[in-house]
Amino acid sequence: MGSQAASAQSAEASADTGTGLGDIVVTAEKRPTLLQKTPLAISVIDAEAIKANGVGNLQDLAGVAPGFNFSNNGAQTILTVRGVSSRDTSEIGDPAVALSIDGIYFQRALGLNATMFDVERIEVLRGPQGTLLGRNSTGGSINIVSAKPVDHFEANVSGEIGNYDTFITQGMVNLPVTDTLQVRAAFQTRDHSGYRNNPVGRDGDDERSKAARLSVLFKPTDRLTIDLIGEYSHLGGVGPVRQGITPVTGADGEPDITVKPPIPGDGKSWSQTDGAYVKGDTYFLRWNADYDLDFATVTYLGGYRNLDYTRNALDEPVYGSNRQNMTFFQHEKPVTWNHEVRLTSQLDGPFRFQVGGFYFREKNSVDAQFRDYPGKNAVIGDYVLLARYYYPDTVTTSRAVFGQAAYKLTDQLEVEGGIRYTHDKKHRSGSYTSTDGDAYLETGAINYESGDQYGRSSDKVTTYHAGLNYQFTPQNMAYFKFDTGFKSGGFTDNSAYGPEKITSYEIGLKNRFFGGTLQVNVDAFWYDYKDQQVSQFIIRDDGFSSIDVYNAGKSRYKGVEADVTWLATPADHFDAYVAYVHAEYTDFAVADGDGNLQLAGNVPPQAPRWSANFGYSHDFDLGFGTLTARAQTHIESKSYFSFYNWDSEKQSGYTKSDLMLTYKPADKAWSVEAYVRNLEDKLILTGTGPASTQIAYQYAAPRTYGIRASFDF
Repeated sequence: MGSQAASAQSAEASADTGTGLGDIVVTAEKRPTLLQKTPLAISVIDAEAIKANGVGNLQDLAGVAPGFNFSNNGAQTILTVRGVSSRDTSEIGDPAVALSIDGIYFQRALGLNATMFDVERIEVLRGPQGTLLGRNSTGGSINIVSAKPVDHFEANVSGEIGNYDTFITQGMVNLPVTDTLQVRAAFQTRDHSGYRNNPVGRDGDDERSKAARLSVLFKPTDRLTIDLIGEYSHLGGVGPVRQGITPVTGADGEPDITVKPPIPGDGKSWSQTDGAYVKGDTYFLRWNADYDLDFATVTYLGGYRNLDYTRNALDEPVYGSNRQNMTFFQHEKPVTWNHEVRLTSQLDGPFRFQVGGFYFREKNSVDAQFRDYPGKNAVIGDYVLLARYYYPDTVTTSRAVFGQAAYKLTDQLEVEGGIRYTHDKKHRSGSYTSTDGDAYLETGAINYESGDQYGRSSDKVTTYHAGLNYQFTPQNMAYFKFDTGFKSGGFTDNSAYGPEKITSYEIGLKNRFFGGTLQVNVDAFWYDYKDQQVSQFIIRDDGFSSIDVYNAGKSRYKGVEADVTWLATPADHFDAYVAYVHAEYTDFAVADGDGNLQLAGNVPPQAPRWSANFGYSHDFDLGFGTLTARAQTHIESKSYFSFYNWDSEKQSGYTKSDLMLTYKPADKAWSVEAYVRNLEDKLILTGTGPASTQIAYQYAAPRTYGIRASFDF
């Protein structure tokens, strides 16, 4: 599963040549390097593995990328690497895992899923990337690299059908227009019915998306290369849904939200009101220009993204209660600009360097409302406004300069150093209107109060990198890394809070043995995380109390990872990834009633102690073609979805297994694949949390199966 990500392409090349595992080129350090000679913990999911595993969104990616976890907060996405994540998914919050496509940074993952098609590879970097990637990469980073135009004609079309009325189409055509101009066009549609059976309303957890991309590669001179990519995507359907479950009654006769209640219908079936929906349209333009100066390459990377996103989701969907028609309405229109200029050396000697500048700006208009549609079986038409938070001017900017250099002290020993200075600013202005929800439910009374809201923050942070790399042989290397990273600060209505900061120490070994047929990569890491953003109860200087966000949390992470790939024979491929992560808060006092609750010793969200991926594939030579069978499984120990570590927010340990059978004729002009995913049909949580009178649960995909046919031209 996970190791297959980094080796599927290698194994195929090896099977053809019999020379062992092949090499994979990555751009994790913003310059082309061989995966096995890149001194950091990185996994690569190549195009073949993406197709074979049906990776069409970030949740699918979590099933194949080692050390990477995915969760939901409603329709918002939370990414976790090595147990490091950010749970603040508001317009002011920031992720802990940097996400980009073709190097263009995403503040949040809204609308991204529809764009994961015709992808060359996905790089998942584990550990803070504070120098070259900068802000909001305390956990690591994910870079999606789309397929680029090439200098020869090629085309492909594929179709997939499966249970839950799954129907997926993809296609691309590459045209070499002239010796200096190549064009590539690609498209995708993804449709499936809801994974949940929701009588009265439409079934939730469905997918309705379509997208198209046009890529142009222009080489007007031998020195200048220009990539230009335009993309449109549309997202529709009901979208993610939550199952609201009434808490069990405690010994005191009151609801106990800390205890996990029985889940009715095994998380597959519950009634909810009709009318919930999600709708998103994205226009995305990005470009990359490289100019060769002989001694170095100048790169200008830029992007513009315009998203119009709307959803109306049931807020506490317990059908039959007086809350069954309450919704959370969200409309956002983020417009994002990215710019980066880099100078990357091309020197033949022992010295190499990279310097650059970065600018990011997102302007968003946010309209968030809590509504009720009384006396209806559909959340459509007239409604009662319970609360509205309208922020037409929400702006985030980030400016940075950075540099990283390496020097070979000997042919085998290399030393690295890097530094980055970042200045982040945020501001938000708008207003709120709200009424007492409890009074409304009891009597129908509406008594609005309203006011203006304004907040701003400014952070200046310097992050560092130091490394020592030793190449024992062409096939064996060791590295040591010291890195710092940060997650941006923000503000509440009362005050601003600063950035979270992480310090990382990591040592790793990358090896190949037995003629390059066995690959063994091992790393160990230690994180000190401080100034974590925590909601705390305080007594102010004026004698009054308040709950606000402060930089008061600390935690420590330590772990070991082993990633093994073995091409036992040209027809037999084994892969394994095993990780042990011991993460705990060392100081984490959170607001609790009229005081603070100390949670030191608790485990951070989505930080399982153990996780592992195992896979095996075999090629059967039929003479007229090849039949490839693969089995893979993911194993994970228990984890929690909040820092409280309540039983109600626990994901118990589980296994999730997949089976795939692929046939390719001798000429490889087409292929057909049958698959079963989540063979155990395990109910896997992707999000939990209290929601006023209920506990809300979200789930990953159940068992799915289908068949996919692909044709090359």
